[in-house]
Amino acid sequence: MNKRGFTLIEIIMVIVIFGIIMPGIMLYFMQGVKESAIPQRRTTAIFLAEALMEEIKSKRWDENTTINSTCSNASSCSSDTSDCTDGQTRQTFNDIDDFNNLNNSKIIDSQGNDISGKYPGYSQKVLVGYVDATDLNTRVAGPKCYKRIRVDITDTTSNEKTTLVSLMTYY
Repeated sequence: MNKRGFTLIEIIMVIVIFGIIMPGIMLYFMQGVKESAIPQRRTTAIFLAEALMEEIKSKRWDENTTINSTCSNASSCSSDTSDCTDGQTRQTFNDIDDFNNLNNSKIIDSQGNDISGKYPGYSQKVLVGYVDATDLNTRVAGPKCYKRIRVDITDTTSNEKTTLVSLMTYY
């Protein structure tokens, strides 16, 4: 470099070097930009799962209003194949068993409205079942005094499933 600035050859060399280096740098940058949406979709799935779990937990424990101390007179509706809705729609679900086997290919809110326009690419599924006090992870034939609620929100664009599990007891 002389005292008057850069020569034309020096400028061309810098341009060639940047031309060789920049595609490699841009490759890593582009990969980071693509993956930046994944945490946002994961956070949205967690939000949707928590909202559905809170809706379920806000309902009463059982269809029967008075349950004895052994829960033997609780409804026996919590099984893998049971339709426990009693003919109700989502807006009128009044106990947690009503949510058993809820399986929507799109997100439906507590009023029965399709909100998949706000949350596209998600599905929701719920399983409610009796569990024994000695093994809270395995569904058993009821009635028992413990119910296990499982909420799955699946991101249908990546097939990533977010699962929340909660236990409710009548005691």
